[in-house]
Amino acid sequence: MKYILTSLLSLLFISNLIAQAPTNDAPYLTDKRSPNFSIMSIKGKEVTQKQLPANYKYTCFIIFGPDCSHCQTEAAEIDKNIAKFKNVFFVWASYREMADIKTFATKYNLDKHVNMLVGRDASFTIPSFFRPKMTPFVAIYKNGTLLKVYEQGAKVSELVDIIEGK
Repeated sequence: MKYILTSLLSLLFISNLIAQAPTNDAPYLTDKRSPNFSIMSIKGKEVTQKQLPANYKYTCFIIFGPDCSHCQTEAAEIDKNIAKFKNVFFVWASYREMADIKTFATKYNLDKHVNMLVGRDASFTIPSFFRPKMTPFVAIYKNGTLLKVYEQGAKVSELVDIIEGK
């Protein structure tokens, strides 16, 4: 009888520990609002989510690395098709060195578009919210609510389909 009681108590104790184990789920999976953040823009200004322009229907977060070839392709394609993104405000965030981020932004004309914020997320707030496994990581929001996440970058045609309601 003692053996059965000890076994049951042990089982309850272990199951309680398992139930309290932390999960690795990214916050965006349960919180569909756009993330709180503060990044240093390539123009030298600290920018938070509260300072994003309100006149854009969509916000697209892109976590990138300046030396990532897929990120470079993503940036080139978005620049090439920028006319299709008049209702989209892009937030390009990286934790890399500011000089590398500026070079990337200049090379792909991201610094020339009014609907682009490119900067350094030194406090890692955006990646902490999304917990990407690779770059580029793309998340698109409509009026502050998450629509879709692309864990391996997004095709421009897919982003265009979303903003055109297809």
